[in-house]
Amino acid sequence: MLLAAITGLLSQTLMADELIMKNGSRLVGTLVDASDGEITFDTPFAGVISFKTANVKSMYTETPVTVLMADGRVLHNQRIAAQQDALVMMGADDQAAQLKPSDIEMINPEPWRLGDGYKWSGDISTAIKVERGNTDVDELDLAVESIWRSLVDRYTVRGAWEVDETNNNKTQDDWKIRGKYDRFRKADANDYYGWQLAFESYEFADLDLRTTTGPYLGRQFFDSGTLTLAGELGLVYVNEQFDEAEDDDFFGGSWELRLTSGWIGEYAEFYVDQDGIINFDDVDGVIVNTTIGVGFPIADGFKAALEAQLEYDGGAVEGVDKLDETYRFRLGYQW
Repeated sequence: MLLAAITGLLSQTLMADELIMKNGSRLVGTLVDASDGEITFDTPFAGVISFKTANVKSMYTETPVTVLMADGRVLHNQRIAAQQDALVMMGADDQAAQLKPSDIEMINPEPWRLGDGYKWSGDISTAIKVERGNTDVDELDLAVESIWRSLVDRYTVRGAWEVDETNNNKTQDDWKIRGKYDRFRKADANDYYGWQLAFESYEFADLDLRTTTGPYLGRQFFDSGTLTLAGELGLVYVNEQFDEAEDDDFFGGSWELRLTSGWIGEYAEFYVDQDGIINFDDVDGVIVNTTIGVGFPIADGFKAALEAQLEYDGGAVEGVDKLDETYRFRLGYQW
């Protein structure tokens, strides 16, 4: 009975795709995509908007869509009608099939999700401080992240640079750059392994260059619009070259944790990024970098953020503080 009713709706000629929300409102436009519990919909009155799938009561598409099934199949030129817990798809042959919502992984997936090329994403941001008066202070902080992701692998490059001056005297000049390659397992796309190579320098901490390299295992525990969480554990070789202190090198263990959450509000995102290294020869020489922040979208990819950065180096040379604390207001662009 329900199958016949929904099939009848699909057989009708609709002017556009239609969504009926649980609050009773009706949206008419074009379904852009649906994945990870979110729907993106293009409306003539508000442009492209996104919202939670849980807020949708029923959906009817007149525009043919591509459907990635949970079992890996890809179906083209489908029309969809979904009402409560029932879902019907109709292909070009007008043959209707009743499914469960859980049978569909994505609607109109991006090409890389189907094994076609890479998706490029990233962000660049800066924090600037200028103070004039009894003390002249100039601070510049720049951070960039670029990610190329395909169905089977991922390339990541992250970099940061900070330079500070007080009364025209440089007081800080730090930089770091890190490259990573991840390979995802076919058995479980949430599991991956990879290799990292990182370089960093802290001029006023006597560190001329620290080189870190080694393999790791990682897992994407959650990946949705509400919560993303990924963790990695690995082995590293670290070589440290100092300006005055004796150079050092050691083998150790590494970890990384990256978390973002939209639970604090619709227009804010909480995030925590942490990476660390344990020196197997001297566990007191642990290195831990933690960034905690709240980001706010502005418009068209531009964003702002308030964040705190804690950098702890248990193996810092004598006379250098082991803990650096930095608090920033950042402006940036995300793509």
